[in-house]
Amino acid sequence: MKAPPLLRGLARDWIGLPDVPGVRRWAWVAVIDAIGTGMRIPVTVIYLTTVVDLPAASVGIGLGVAALAGTVCAPLTGALIDRFGPRTMVIACFLTAAAGYFGYLAIWDLASFLVVAIVAEIAEHSGRPAKQALVAAMVTAEQRVPLMAFQRSVRNIGFGLGGLTSAALLTLDAQGGYHAVLAGDAISFLVAAGLVTGIRVTHRRVTSPQATEQTVPPATRGGFREVLADRRYVALAVLNTMVMTHVTALNVGVPLWIDQHTSAPPGLVGVLFAMNTALVVILQVRLTKGVSTAGQTPPVYLRAAAAFALAAVVYWAASVAGDALALVVALLVVAVLAHTVAELYGAVGEWTVSVNLAPEHLRGRYLSLFSISFSAHQAIGPVLVILLITQAPELAWFVLAAVLGAGCLASAWLARGAREPAEPKEMSTTP
Repeated sequence: MKAPPLLRGLARDWIGLPDVPGVRRWAWVAVIDAIGTGMRIPVTVIYLTTVVDLPAASVGIGLGVAALAGTVCAPLTGALIDRFGPRTMVIACFLTAAAGYFGYLAIWDLASFLVVAIVAEIAEHSGRPAKQALVAAMVTAEQRVPLMAFQRSVRNIGFGLGGLTSAALLTLDAQGGYHAVLAGDAISFLVAAGLVTGIRVTHRRVTSPQATEQTVPPATRGGFREVLADRRYVALAVLNTMVMTHVTALNVGVPLWIDQHTSAPPGLVGVLFAMNTALVVILQVRLTKGVSTAGQTPPVYLRAAAAFALAAVVYWAASVAGDALALVVALLVVAVLAHTVAELYGAVGEWTVSVNLAPEHLRGRYLSLFSISFSAHQAIGPVLVILLITQAPELAWFVLAAVLGAGCLASAWLARGAREPAEPKEMSTTP
């Protein structure tokens, strides 16, 4: 798929998208993948409870078990990425995900649900480090963070389109709409896998015997022992679990806060989320300017902490503003604006340290380790946020700001002066 010259110029000059053929194809992959995911996420639980007729508690337990399986498989994925290459693993993950979500159409009981959910979650969890490793292989070190930011922007567009498509299908045919949504998601993975086969991946070469030993050691040397011995990287991965507080605070905390502790109407949640999505699309790439190395991330982490602290204060203020509806709405808008800035800067810090501090010969293993922080936060974050907002609302946002702030400050300290592994020189590309 080739974009018109005007759009390519806009992407390159205003957004900062690297002018690399594989990048344009990857943008389409990101959009198509996100459209399918955006279609599926809002309806999966409803489909399982109303169409398949599984108990809601069983669905929750099943999804938790599947997510745990995906987390446990992450280290194996890292080894496979290093062994077979990121492009091969991205294609394999897309094909596995397609099989998993086609399988959702054939669920008839709890056991069959567990099987297909585990397959789908393993593919989803494995796909994250594989995609990051593929991005790292497609472009230079200086181009990686802008490309990841661009990917996140277009994925937000895709999520929006997917949600609208899902709503339209369910409106036209409630029963058949669920099947169409799940089939559409599975097909999106197949299309994405087909597109990835045409992406060129840079091969590296060494230029001296010393480089052979020091720069590009065999993938088998050290393995996960070498990854775990990198204490700075392991610590940054652990701290990322705290930095990601902004994710659960937005997705879980904000709707609950508005409903239980402010006088704002429930419909405002949708407006605020739409505003957040639009800001991510518009600003994510722009906020990566000047950040291409791990050593440049300390100010980014500090900005994320400061923005979230401001958001926390304003969220709290909205709860004590009483019935002054205009003031409450204005405060919530300001809070989500600051929250979004924290989200944008937090993402930039995460991408930069996770990819740039991973040596090429073990990049799959490094990124699979870092991806565990996302799974850990998905398990811990919602529980923390819900308990704070329901049991200690007067302290909730300040505790969340302290958690995120501590994670950001410690990450900034660790990233200061971090030395990135040397990049081997390019030799050739393969289609």
